[in-house]
Amino acid sequence: MQDGDLGTWDKPRILLVLEDTLARPVFRHSRSGLLKHTDVLMDADDWDWAITTVKTIMRYSYNSVPVEVITFLSQDAADMAAEWFNRYDIEVASVEYYSYAHFTRSLTWRRNDIQEIIDAVPERVLKYGQLGRVITWDSEF
Repeated sequence: MQDGDLGTWDKPRILLVLEDTLARPVFRHSRSGLLKHTDVLMDADDWDWAITTVKTIMRYSYNSVPVEVITFLSQDAADMAAEWFNRYDIEVASVEYYSYAHFTRSLTWRRNDIQEIIDAVPERVLKYGQLGRVITWDSEF
């Protein structure tokens, strides 16, 4: 492992969006004060995980195809997901947080090493261009 890489990969990467595709993070409503309500992200074990999609990640990693998980929620969500993957020995190349606008802009210079971007939300996939692919919840890709 060097410079933050979690493995060595010799093929183009597959990017998989965390929310609504791989997991459905659970938030707990918290109240701090009289009027202020905040949503607190629950532990990743409490999230609803798409088990078939997780098994597909494991199959791809077995065949040396890197799967990178990305989230548009927050850095906390990315950290919790990465911790969950490590806890259950699921090999992913990385788990990263991006703002959606920055991610779609970065595709103009990142296209060469990305095989496809998998997402379950058709409106987001429209911004990925030919790299985007829509799947349904808890399915193989």
